[in-house]
Amino acid sequence: MKYYKLNLKEIYSNLNSSEEGLTNIIARSNLEKQGLNEIEVKSNISAFKIFISQFKSFIIYILIFAVIISLLIHEYIDAIIIILILILNSVIGFFQEFNAEKSLDALKKLVTVNSKVYRDNNLIELDSKYLVIGDIIFLEAGDKVPADCRIIEASKLKVIESSLTGESLPVSKISTPILKEVNISDQKNMLFSSTTISEGSVKAIIVATAMDTEIGKITKLITSVEKIQTPLQKKLDSFGKKIAILVILISIFVFTLAFIQEYLKNGFTTKALLDVAMVSISLAVAAVPTALPAVVTIALAIGVKRLLKKKALVRNLSSVETLGSCNIICTDKTGTLTKNEMTVRSGWTINNKFSFGGVGYNPQGEIKGKINNLLLEIGLICNNASLFKKENLWQISGDPTEAALIVSAKKAKISNKTKRIDELPFDSDRKLMSVLIKDNLDKKYIYTKGATDNILKKSTHILINGKPEKLTKEYKKLIQKQNDLYSSKALRVLSFAYKKTKINKLDFSDENNLIFVGLQAMIDPPRPEVIESIKKTKKAGIRVIMITGDYKETAKAIGKEIGIEGEVLTGEEIDFLDEINLERRLLNNTNIFARVIPEHKQKIVKLLQKNNFIVAMTGDGVNDAPALKAADIGIAVGSGTDVAKEASDFILLEDSFSNIVDAIEEGRGIYDNIQKSIMLLLSGNIGEVLIIFLAVIFGMNLPLTAILLLWINLITDGAPALAFSVDPYSKSIMNKKPKKQNTSILPKKNLFLISYLGIIGSVIGLILFRYFEIVNLVLAQTIIFNFIVLYELLLVFIIREEFGVNFFSNLWLWGSIFFSVVLQLIILYTPLNLKFKIIPLLEINQIMILFLGGILFILSYLIFRFFSKLFKNFFKN
Repeated sequence: MKYYKLNLKEIYSNLNSSEEGLTNIIARSNLEKQGLNEIEVKSNISAFKIFISQFKSFIIYILIFAVIISLLIHEYIDAIIIILILILNSVIGFFQEFNAEKSLDALKKLVTVNSKVYRDNNLIELDSKYLVIGDIIFLEAGDKVPADCRIIEASKLKVIESSLTGESLPVSKISTPILKEVNISDQKNMLFSSTTISEGSVKAIIVATAMDTEIGKITKLITSVEKIQTPLQKKLDSFGKKIAILVILISIFVFTLAFIQEYLKNGFTTKALLDVAMVSISLAVAAVPTALPAVVTIALAIGVKRLLKKKALVRNLSSVETLGSCNIICTDKTGTLTKNEMTVRSGWTINNKFSFGGVGYNPQGEIKGKINNLLLEIGLICNNASLFKKENLWQISGDPTEAALIVSAKKAKISNKTKRIDELPFDSDRKLMSVLIKDNLDKKYIYTKGATDNILKKSTHILINGKPEKLTKEYKKLIQKQNDLYSSKALRVLSFAYKKTKINKLDFSDENNLIFVGLQAMIDPPRPEVIESIKKTKKAGIRVIMITGDYKETAKAIGKEIGIEGEVLTGEEIDFLDEINLERRLLNNTNIFARVIPEHKQKIVKLLQKNNFIVAMTGDGVNDAPALKAADIGIAVGSGTDVAKEASDFILLEDSFSNIVDAIEEGRGIYDNIQKSIMLLLSGNIGEVLIIFLAVIFGMNLPLTAILLLWINLITDGAPALAFSVDPYSKSIMNKKPKKQNTSILPKKNLFLISYLGIIGSVIGLILFRYFEIVNLVLAQTIIFNFIVLYELLLVFIIREEFGVNFFSNLWLWGSIFFSVVLQLIILYTPLNLKFKIIPLLEINQIMILFLGGILFILSYLIFRFFSKLFKNFFKN
């Protein structure tokens, strides 16, 4: 039922109510039928299910397999390390998801308020959950609206609806029917649950409660949003599946071929079968990048700490990487791109024009041009707002528009030396406010402010050079032209007039024969740092879309000022477009959406995701919550509502778009560090697997034993890979385009590099092994074991070179390399070598490994760099 279209008699009839409200008997009956006025919180997710879901990943499956195998071959330390990694990841993931489900609790709190309601023709106070449809309630300034209502009568009423509609200014309301079709923002005779009365009082009849309210509909939208995997989770899962298949195939092949060779040489023995099985199983465990989950967790956790320093609080750990991959930011206007503070930019009279500098509500700022004192004085005195300083911050009470007028007067050092006698408050029909005042000479004046058209209708004269002259048609055209010029720039324009009088009490009829003085134009200005941040996003290949509940011209002007270009589409226009045409407009450079409702925001996000964009959504209001939860990454601003915060992945501790850009840079850096770790782990594993694989094919002895494979995998690979988590980022990281969603976790060039170096390392290792195998098998195994350690340490620096990171910039990395080298020397030159079945190497052997192996390996890398430049188009993703 569209109650905003109906008159009060029709509403009373439809709702079985009356001017006196409901009786207690009818109210109780309605309560039984309708239920409590509460948001229903339905959650099918239990703590147990959330915990179990942390293990649904192929990488995790492989690690569980590695634990079982490690226990079977009595490698208990390895098993314990892997188990600890699994527990760490599952605990962190559990608490992230469990806390993320609090958004509905925040919604529920919004409707838990007390309200004044008429029952049996008496005004009583009642818990809002017992309110029913047909109840008549009374609200005053500061009260929260407990349900959706149709206004019966109002006095000086203004309502703050920014949390629901996104409109930055308090909205004046009416009680008369609206006959045409309008969206929520323009239903001026309605009150909506969760909004707040900022001025005046109202009597209204409840037309919707609980889940049928607009806030209830938003709740349904939030609960209907399915959780999606982050890009990193998808890529790691795909990566895990490929690793699992490869490991199984290689292990089966190695086991089969090695056993056949052993059988042909020595016949069947149980010992030979177990030895071959042990190597095959160890090879399978060695092929798994065991340290990968720990590397990812640590990299993300370090990113969270860095982001906190940049005023961004992370609620969902995996979202850190997602933000770095996003290629579209859908941002709210008010409070994110703008300061959410009305500021007078210009003043105008028929004689002169002047402009104001300064920031926010601070009453200091440069004024350019010759000011008109009377213009600013009328704005200061015809005003019910107040300006005050608290904890070294300038704050306001009352209407932000009126507060802006106080600030403009204060900047000009104008003070109020008059006494107010009477007032005619602003209303949406007259669009005027007048005050009757007396100055220090006991002279009386009427000061009036309001919409330009209405002021001109009430004015007969204009102030020119301090003297009233007849307001001619030519003067009116000049005034209207200037008003239109300001409006085209999305400035809110107010006109000011006055007249002398002798009356003692104001009446509406006194608002005539006024002397027109001039205009003041104001706007909610962009944040100073936003323009530069928008430039950075463009350079980084990220598209910024403004989605706001504010007016089209306002959104368009702000967009132009900060650098968001493209077409503008309103919520009303969205409703007339089918999905195909909306999608076409969205993909065809429509970057500003104005006067939208929550369903529109969510629709826009889903259409972008449908076209494989990774979407970050920012917002602060209740109306933003569904889109925040639906987006790949939701970013709530710190001054926003609890609902927005609970539905988000990030919370900006300072309401600035520039913090989002900092977070994107951090996300990209984290992704790079995870890629470095995967490259190191995978390249080392490729080398180890190929050495065993090729040795079996060529009928050679096994170059590495099971214990040596496990040592390399857990110690030599693991420490440097973990140190990559704190690696600094390349200075050019924000000059690159976002990674495409359908690309693998490793770019083509990086994958080719690790495969190429893995093959080269395997060939060099096998040549060394073959040369010394003739002399002594244990010596040959010791040499190839040490060569692989050297090879993987060289890989650390080659990989960092590919990412453009300074050579000496990570002390943790150097420490991990030192740690790996020291451990290697300990097992080589202490009695531990007996446990590992290796022997101490002579200096000549070490020199051979360093020079022959190292030089050939580095030379191979230089050859790769040459060919990668020659065929750079091939390596493009």
